[in-house]
Amino acid sequence: MKLSVVVAIVFASVMAFNSAMAQTKSEKCEAYARDAARETPATTGAARGAARGAVGGAIVGGDAGRGAAAGAIVGGTRRMAQKSRSYQYYYDECMKR
Repeated sequence: MKLSVVVAIVFASVMAFNSAMAQTKSEKCEAYARDAARETPATTGAARGAARGAVGGAIVGGDAGRGAAAGAIVGGTRRMAQKSRSYQYYYDECMKR
């Protein structure tokens, strides 16, 4: 009885280790790129876009609220594009190694 339990535990440990080691290079690079892109700061975002839009709207059309709303949308979109480019850069660099 004790021997079968030990064998089962050893077998389960070996299987778990093999599945962890069986990650492909692509999966490892995905994880690396995701973590690196998450930690990379973006130079813009919704708040910064709203501030720029409010200033632009006040200067051009006199409606800072409408400019802020449009700026927030543009800023959020730019942030997502920057994060996407960062992810792609880190992924490509990892795959080159």
